[in-house]
Amino acid sequence: MRKYMLGLAAAAATVFTAAGSQAQDIVIASVGPMTGQYAAFGEQLKRGAQMAVADINAKGGVLGRKLVLEIGDDACDPRQAVAVKSPRPRPTRR
Repeated sequence: MRKYMLGLAAAAATVFTAAGSQAQDIVIASVGPMTGQYAAFGEQLKRGAQMAVADINAKGGVLGRKLVLEIGDDACDPRQAVAVKSPRPRPTRR
């Protein structure tokens, strides 16, 4: 029984330490026409997203985590938009 309690305490300490050190940034993305004939609209979209992220981060972020903005260029072309979509795996929820 004592070994079980020590193991449980060690596991709990590991979980709380990992959760405390997992204050990673939140990555969000905005995709728009950064090049091509509609690039002026893409520039406005990018500036607006950057301003929003800066305002949110200045107020402490989201749940204490900083936002990081990634910009994608779809050139207002559906084929390019498909290619821009994020191939990165999503974190698993527990």
